[in-house]
Amino acid sequence: MSRALYLHELVDVVGQGQYEYMEHVAQEPVQRMQGMFTLQGTFFVCAPGGGRWPQVVNIWDVGDDGWEGWARNVDRLNLKRRQAFYGDWWDTAAQWRRGGFDRLCGGVPGSPTTAEIASAGTGGTLFLHELLTVRPGSALEFLAAVVDERVPFMRDHGHEPTGLYEVLGNQHEVVMVWASDIASQTRLRQNRDTTHGLSDEGTHDGRIAAWERRSAEFVTGGDTHLMTPKPGTVYGPDDWEDASLEDWLDS
Repeated sequence: MSRALYLHELVDVVGQGQYEYMEHVAQEPVQRMQGMFTLQGTFFVCAPGGGRWPQVVNIWDVGDDGWEGWARNVDRLNLKRRQAFYGDWWDTAAQWRRGGFDRLCGGVPGSPTTAEIASAGTGGTLFLHELLTVRPGSALEFLAAVVDERVPFMRDHGHEPTGLYEVLGNQHEVVMVWASDIASQTRLRQNRDTTHGLSDEGTHDGRIAAWERRSAEFVTGGDTHLMTPKPGTVYGPDDWEDASLEDWLDS
C-alpha cells in the first residue's frame, strides 16, 4: 500500500487573472505524462469568507505510486527542468501569477483519495479550506480526532471532507478541505452562533462547541477560507452559474 500524497499550492494571482489562470492550470502538460501529477482541484479564494486575494488554491494528486511517484515528479523538475520545462506553458502562466507557496501533504486514514471522491460523486459549489497550526508533533493525533469526532457532525451540516492532510514539510501544520455549498455553510455558521448564545438564527448543536473545546487541545493558530471550485474538476460543478450585474442592481 502506498500513501496518498498531494501537492497543495497557494498561488498569488495578478489582477483579475484568477479565471484565466485556473483554466490554464487545467491544461498543465504534466497531466499528459504517465505516472505524474494530476489536478484534483483548482479554486479561487472567495473574499467574503476572509483571506488573501486575489489567490488561487491548487491541489495536485501525486499518483498511485506514493513516494516513488513523488520521486519521478521531483526528477522532472530537478536538473531536467532547464531543458524540458521552460516552455510556453510556464511563460503563459507568468502573466497571471506572481508567486506562491507549496506544501507537500500526506493523506491520513479517513481522508478520501481522488478516485474515491470521483466514485462517490462528492462535489460542491463552495469549499471550506482550513490551514491550521497545531502543537508540534500532534498533526496525526489531531487529524485522527477530526475523523472520529468532527466528520460526523460536519456531514450533518452539509460538509463532506475531500482532504484531511498532514503537511510533510514541517511538524506543525495540517490542511483540511470540505465540499459544501453556500446554504450549508450559512447554516453551520448560524448554528454555531446559536449554540454559543450569540443569535437565535440557527439551531443549537452541542457537538459544535464540544469540537471547539477538543480542537483547542491541539490548534495554536491558522486560517479558514472559503473557495470557489473551477467547474469540470473532480468535485466541481459542470459549469459556472448564469448571472448578470442586473441581478444585484435595484430595478
